[in-house]
Amino acid sequence: MLSPSILKTLTTAFILGVLAHFLQGCSPTGTVLGAGARTGLALAEDRPVEEIWGDTLLKVTINKKLLESSFRETFWSLNTTIFEGRVLITGNVKNTTLRDQVNQIVWGVKGVREVLNEIEIQETNNVTQIARDKFIKTSLQARLLGDKIVSDINYKMVAHNNVLYIIGVAQSQDELEKVVAHARAIRYVKRFVNYIWLADNPSRSR
Repeated sequence: MLSPSILKTLTTAFILGVLAHFLQGCSPTGTVLGAGARTGLALAEDRPVEEIWGDTLLKVTINKKLLESSFRETFWSLNTTIFEGRVLITGNVKNTTLRDQVNQIVWGVKGVREVLNEIEIQETNNVTQIARDKFIKTSLQARLLGDKIVSDINYKMVAHNNVLYIIGVAQSQDELEKVVAHARAIRYVKRFVNYIWLADNPSRSR
């Protein structure tokens, strides 16, 4: 017989999966959700369903607004990662004006609590760099998954140009230090940017 915690996780995954499918089928906005977001939903993070779905809707709204603006050509070089209303933006644009415009658009979306703008000014990455960034991300995911001290479902990460970004919540200082140690041990990582909060951070309740 399945334990209550496992049942809760499976139920959450099912509900969110249905909602994501419904959203994708009813509107072009579903395309904006992206494969990464759908995968994240399936994992059924260790957070309230409303909070996870709120982040998902934020991602959809932000990406939709970017597509509707002057970023149609550069949209696919940007990535939005959202956790508890904090929006991490990575990718490339051609100039600082575009970078600032992205910032303004994201801040204009209701529900955004913080914008972490890590967009770089350069041309689109080549295939080799994209593959290397993918390696960095999956390597960290594997490390966290195999660490019994770390609750890996409470973290989201993205790698861009050999820079590794992590956003999420650590349940303790020990867990935080573990995650940081794993991140810094990944091959090809030139820089690690830590956007992890401790669970008791007062800013989480604002």
